[in-house]
Amino acid sequence: MIGFLLSVSFFGQVSDCVGRFPTLIMCYVITTTSMFLSLLSESYTMFIILRFFQAFGRTGITAVGYVLLMETAGPNYREGIGIAIQLGWAVGYVLLPGVAYFIRHWFWFQLFVSLCFLPFLVSYKFIPESPRWLASRGRTKKLEKVLINAAAVNGKEFKGDIRDLDIFENNKEMKEKKAETIFEVLKRPNMRSRIFKMIYLWMVHTFLYYGVSYNTNDLAGNPYFNFFIAGAMEFPCRGIVFFILKKLGRKPIIVLFMTVCGLAFGAMIFIPTDLPWLSTTFAMVGKFCVTASFALLYLYTTEMFPTGVRNVSFGTCSMCARIGSILAPFVRELGKATHPSIPNVLYALLALSCTLLTLFLPETRGLKMPDSLQEGEDLGRIPDKKKESTEPNPPASEVTSHM
Repeated sequence: MIGFLLSVSFFGQVSDCVGRFPTLIMCYVITTTSMFLSLLSESYTMFIILRFFQAFGRTGITAVGYVLLMETAGPNYREGIGIAIQLGWAVGYVLLPGVAYFIRHWFWFQLFVSLCFLPFLVSYKFIPESPRWLASRGRTKKLEKVLINAAAVNGKEFKGDIRDLDIFENNKEMKEKKAETIFEVLKRPNMRSRIFKMIYLWMVHTFLYYGVSYNTNDLAGNPYFNFFIAGAMEFPCRGIVFFILKKLGRKPIIVLFMTVCGLAFGAMIFIPTDLPWLSTTFAMVGKFCVTASFALLYLYTTEMFPTGVRNVSFGTCSMCARIGSILAPFVRELGKATHPSIPNVLYALLALSCTLLTLFLPETRGLKMPDSLQEGEDLGRIPDKKKESTEPNPPASEVTSHM
């Protein structure tokens, strides 16, 4: 988790400075190298150090890759792609207990996981640089090449002057600077308030998510099967979010799921100890809700911050979220030291606090992703001017909608 914590902040800033694509390749190299080197570990210390670099690189792939997808997808595809890409996590979650059941030795288990990662090293041939990032840095030649290739893949022809694109009109402020940092967000009151709220939401979501996931062995029944069921829930969670996303927006969905999550964990306080199946049921309901809300939180965060600081803002939220995931395994010990109901009381209160805090965040459904720092600061203040359907110039994302 320390590797996770340091990675998202570091690579978030790097990708905003040098680009999404080179950062992604850097993360792939670090992850793959450390995974295979761990097979040669001669001590537990060496193995842990290499595991740190695996987490360091792999988390960079997740954070940078997700932002790259969101910046490349057109507005009509953003919600679907934002949810669908997370299914990879769900597939791995479901397969893990089966692999762990049949491969008990750490060496063969590590070798199996390392080999599964190799095919992704050739993906660099198919990954474009983010058009929004290229525009924010004024790299017109590279941007034009990316858009022409994207148009060709979609069976279209890119016409007109590239500087007439909406992303160039909105990036005049950014072109005057080489790169922005998280301090650009903190200097602006609206974005500063927003990122602190998002940091809290991320911390609580990871605390609840990993708290239940880590403690599946404490639930009644076979631990491998319980882990499988917890993973299988990832699919319907994302499916439900996908179908209601366009109708309800971001805020109502998070409010709905976190309220039900809080009530589910609250109900567990009153369940007798001789009904373990009922406790397991409510725990899975809580896990289902926090997973669904967490899936949306990724998309919601990328839509709130402008291109020049989007990755570092996303990375900052994810970095602070590691605090929640680091604390999550100790919840069980807290219950043993105090009272068995304390973990559920804590889960319920934290989930309901997320419900209240979300009410003070702006809705981003139907709004274009902000490109300039001023657009990011104005988000939620003048929504009528941000509708994607009223953009005066064609956004690059319309050309790259199927990339």
